[in-house]
Amino acid sequence: MRDGTWHRWRQALKWRPEAVILALAAIAVIWLLVVPMILLFLNSLRTGPPSFFGGPWTLRNYIVAFTHDFFYGALANTVIYSAVATLGSLVTAAIFAWLVERTDMPFRGAAWIAILLPIAMPGVIFALTWMLLLMPEIGMINVALRWFLEFFGLHLERGPLDIQSLWGIIFLGWLRGVSTIFLMIVGVFRMMDPSLEEAASLAGASPRRVFRRITLPLLAPALFAAGIYSFVDSMDSFEGPLVLGLAAGIFVLSTLIYFTTRFTVPFDYGLGAAYSVFFMAIMTFLTVFYLRMIRRAERFAVITGKGFRPTRYKLGKWRYAALGLFALYFILTILAPILVLVWASLLPYYVVPSFEALKMVSLDSYVTIIQNPRFTRGLINTLIIAIATGTLTMLVAFLISWVTVRTKYRTRFVLDGLTFVSFAIPGIVVALALVFVYLQPPFRYFGIYGTVWIIVLGLATQYLAFTTRATNAGLLQIHKELEEAALIAGASRFRTLWRITVRLLVASLVAGWVWVVAHATRAFGIPLVLSGRENEVLSVWLWLRWTDGFIPEASAIGVMLILITAVMGVAARQLLARGQLSGTRA
Repeated sequence: MRDGTWHRWRQALKWRPEAVILALAAIAVIWLLVVPMILLFLNSLRTGPPSFFGGPWTLRNYIVAFTHDFFYGALANTVIYSAVATLGSLVTAAIFAWLVERTDMPFRGAAWIAILLPIAMPGVIFALTWMLLLMPEIGMINVALRWFLEFFGLHLERGPLDIQSLWGIIFLGWLRGVSTIFLMIVGVFRMMDPSLEEAASLAGASPRRVFRRITLPLLAPALFAAGIYSFVDSMDSFEGPLVLGLAAGIFVLSTLIYFTTRFTVPFDYGLGAAYSVFFMAIMTFLTVFYLRMIRRAERFAVITGKGFRPTRYKLGKWRYAALGLFALYFILTILAPILVLVWASLLPYYVVPSFEALKMVSLDSYVTIIQNPRFTRGLINTLIIAIATGTLTMLVAFLISWVTVRTKYRTRFVLDGLTFVSFAIPGIVVALALVFVYLQPPFRYFGIYGTVWIIVLGLATQYLAFTTRATNAGLLQIHKELEEAALIAGASRFRTLWRITVRLLVASLVAGWVWVVAHATRAFGIPLVLSGRENEVLSVWLWLRWTDGFIPEASAIGVMLILITAVMGVAARQLLARGQLSGTRA
């Protein structure tokens, strides 16, 4: 009897690769996500600096938060900004998707590129360039508008537009949100069966009635899901509200948390944590609602195996007018911001373009920046953070996805659910949570705070939700019998993962790595909160030079950051192509 019991214990304790992978994935999720969020919540119930053994337990932070008018003003601004910007982006993206996929508009391939390019523009640079374009006194567009209004006898000293307002923040959010929503819904427009609309038209329904009773109901689930996703993403927005709201005194929840923990005297970490917990609760609710929406979308499937063939509407004389909408969007999101950024970087101080100003053009700002040791340090930190974040995130995503897709452990759905819910945690909240973790014992003895590695951990946490979706989808396409055949042939589990699974999944892994590296290169919110003198990145240094009044130098950093991002994007694209090729050979 004792021998049988001992044998069962030995079998239970026997080293199993599946259990090791599960343990590694669980440790990663707990370390990156669970521990910071728990400490954030605990510190919201204490006063004083971050500590395990801080002040007494109290609800003071929540009482102050929920009884302060300033909090409700920031909450109202957040909801208004997110709702209006999302609605504008959704309508614009839907129009663009319809024109590209359902009409005979010319140069549709170029239109696709025009919509995707804004994704490569760092958010902080986009906001700063629009400051230069629409500053009330010297913004290029305002100067041109005042000159035009002079012909009608209207004399203005400033304006007429002011980007430093809630509506200015909404305008930038509107423009920035179009690309993401377009990518989410364009496939629906491409695959929607037009025979339903044609049948309604043949039955005598007017175009308006066809749109209202047929087209819109079929598109509604996808549009609504994209809208909820964009709304959650807008709630998390930080760069635009910070840049435009700083001088105007306009706060949203993300900037309120930042200023509460960085600029109040003394720093009120407990109140910032209370704001963060409330913010996280809202975002989690919205994310769960988004998941319910996409699960119901299959009820609206209309494509069957009966010879589906999409058709295109003829625009006639409106074909080039439609193309003009894409040209306008390209000008507003790429051309105008880059031109004004380059112009500002070539001057000793910012002035509107003129023949007199051309005499001051030089490369002095670039020389000054390149000769500054902070540029070299910021460039190295940026590259290290981008590459390390991409590698760490994809490694953890692969472990989680393999446990979720390949094993039968009951805890696998908990891991997968936690990683997706991390999408609901705003970047500014992630950064604050890491402050609570690595500023107090025992974690502060690891020496992570103030280094590039704390920024890597923060960005990896923020990007984990996206990367696990990509690796989940990739693993589902690889039948497990390939791994089983290798195991039967005598290969170990880890050798099978490396020689079979990873090589077949390499395209998804490299694509996810490229996405993370591109986003980490231009990241701003998390590095701003967690940066110090030694781990400063280029985007943060750009912001500091701008706030110190050195607009030409800040613009020069912006130009170089865009060039670095573009070069890394091209290099990553080549790596992706090689990865796909090697995956095919494997």
